[in-house]
Amino acid sequence: MKYRALFLDMDGTFLDFAAAERAAFFSAMKAAGASVSEREYRIYSAINDGLWKSFERGEIQKQQIREGRFGLTFEKIGFPGDGIAVEKDYERLLGEGHDLIPHAGEVLEFLADRYPLYAVTNGFAAVQRNRLHMAGIDRYMTDLFISEEIGYQKPKKEFFDRCFARIGGDLSPSEVLLVGDSLTSDIRGANAAGLDACWFNPDRKANGAGVHVEYEIRCLTRLKELLGP
Repeated sequence: MKYRALFLDMDGTFLDFAAAERAAFFSAMKAAGASVSEREYRIYSAINDGLWKSFERGEIQKQQIREGRFGLTFEKIGFPGDGIAVEKDYERLLGEGHDLIPHAGEVLEFLADRYPLYAVTNGFAAVQRNRLHMAGIDRYMTDLFISEEIGYQKPKKEFFDRCFARIGGDLSPSEVLLVGDSLTSDIRGANAAGLDACWFNPDRKANGAGVHVEYEIRCLTRLKELLGP
């Protein structure tokens, strides 16, 4: 086999983050006494996405996402709530969101019989560990590499350097395939660190990020064809 190990992004690739985020947002806002609709959710989602992109670029710390996303949302929608309190409730609810992307379970089981699997994620550590456990997929992972614990975030090369240092041995970047859905986080990070990249792109988005991909797939089952038998 060409690859000796796989680095796997979680949110949007194997875990259905969109479903978890949506459910957590509406539940947390309802508990806070806010009447919200799709409009407010879109506002929150845009603010949250912008903060995460700033984090990827190294412009802000992860704690600033936690402290700012609901406060900024409340300012935008005119709700006099406590953003920090809602954030705590939201993270608890988000940690319970463990829906899988279609075919994720069967594909992980298939791959785990053939490769060491390493989760690589920028999510909050406690939230991600709980979601992987509740989804029943942490058992497939040799290790979990979470930016909050690693000390760097994707797409920084240092994130991957520390992953390899923790793995130890003689595994080299050229022997690892990264599978992820984000061009700016996963694929750009793979390019920077010298890993091959597989872009999970079920929505057939255009590659406008100026990054290189070895493989592009629409469905996770394609990994069984690429990485089997």
